[in-house]
Amino acid sequence: MVERLQIDNPANKHMHYDTRTPVGVITPPDKLPSVVVYSPIEGEKIFNQMEHDLYVGRKNAKKLNTYKFPQVLKIFGGIALAAGAIIFRKDIGKFLKKLFCK
Repeated sequence: MVERLQIDNPANKHMHYDTRTPVGVITPPDKLPSVVVYSPIEGEKIFNQMEHDLYVGRKNAKKLNTYKFPQVLKIFGGIALAAGAIIFRKDIGKFLKKLFCK
């Protein structure tokens, strides 16, 4: 709804990607855009419609998965733990005996 008003505004014609912008010469608009005055009730209705559109768009948007630990690091960590357990298996046994048998 608001986007349609912005596209129809002659001052904003060259702000959109579908038209090529002139280079070198600045041409003023033929006429100034007409000022639209809303009543408080109509303004509140338009505001509530925009809020609803934003809420629905945010609700339907796909959530980013930012807290997932990378699978590659899990694999490398498992390989490192397995290699460490194989290399230091005798020392790990001595450490565990000392830790649990006092």
